Amino acid sequence: MFIIKVIGFGIIASTLAFTAFLLTGISRLERERISSNDEDRKKICKKCADSVGMVNVIGNILMILIKAYMGIVGRSKGLVADAIHSGADLLATIVMIVGLNISDKKTDKVYPYGYGKAEYIVSIFIYLSLLFIAAYIIYEGFICIIKGHVVEICWAAFWGAFFSIFINELMFRQSVCAGNKINSPSMVAKAWESRSDVYASIAVLIGIFGAKMGFHFMDPLAAIVVGIIIIKMCIEEMWAASLNLMDKAPEESIMEDVNNALTKVENIIGINKIFAREIGQYMEFEIDVNVSSDTSVENGESIKKNIKDIVSNVLSRKTIIKVRLYAV
Repeated sequence: MFIIKVIGFGIIASTLAFTAFLLTGISRLERERISSNDEDRKKICKKCADSVGMVNVIGNILMILIKAYMGIVGRSKGLVADAIHSGADLLATIVMIVGLNISDKKTDKVYPYGYGKAEYIVSIFIYLSLLFIAAYIIYEGFICIIKGHVVEICWAAFWGAFFSIFINELMFRQSVCAGNKINSPSMVAKAWESRSDVYASIAVLIGIFGAKMGFHFMDPLAAIVVGIIIIKMCIEEMWAASLNLMDKAPEESIMEDVNNALTKVENIIGINKIFAREIGQYMEFEIDVNVSSDTSVENGESIKKNIKDIVSNVLSRKTIIKVRLYAV
């Protein structure tokens, strides 16, 4: 029992320290940003954005520990389910980091188009596993409600849910601000995942209050709600990964931006076609344009380089760009 209390104290102390770090760090960066010129503001925002990944990893690890510990000690099925939800977010971040390393591997004879799509296969496997876990959480919640199990919830579960709401909201605010400032759609998307954690933890908090008031079905009901949220996230992520394995075209707005940028390229007569697909952390483009039949080889190479530079500048991510010129 003493060891369990020591572990719990360590988890709570680490969570409080992390919360203080987030609060002071965000406040300090905001003060620096307000008092700086435009150029320094960009550097400050870039510094903040670079820290988002590590902050999310550490934050999700702490969320898993404190919600699992407080959920078990406080006898709350909803909070334990929410700990698994945080585990799903952590796995999503890890998949993103691992995918980046895999995507960076050089092409070879076996995989002449690279290793980028391995990220989608890994993510499908992980989210499929989480899907079964979520289904079990929902099943357990229903059984608990149907059989009328009475579990006395203690206030430890309340504090676990409270910490989760507060820290996830701080991580959301940092991520969405940094993502908007550096124009990163993926960072903004990850930010809204943190906001979904806030909603899940609010549901758990309501369940805990309901159970404390004598409505014992509300805590397992909160677990069912969290399980449904996990299943929804898993299905969406697996669907997105499957579409990228099938070389789904990017969003229409991206294609429009690229097309508009190409109209500014000099010495091209027209655009034949633009194909694009996701390859892990990269986006690959195949661009066919028409040029005059008297265009020299040297000018042709200059046009290709100009196209690659313009398209790369339009997008806020790594790109592979293949350009073909057709004489007319």
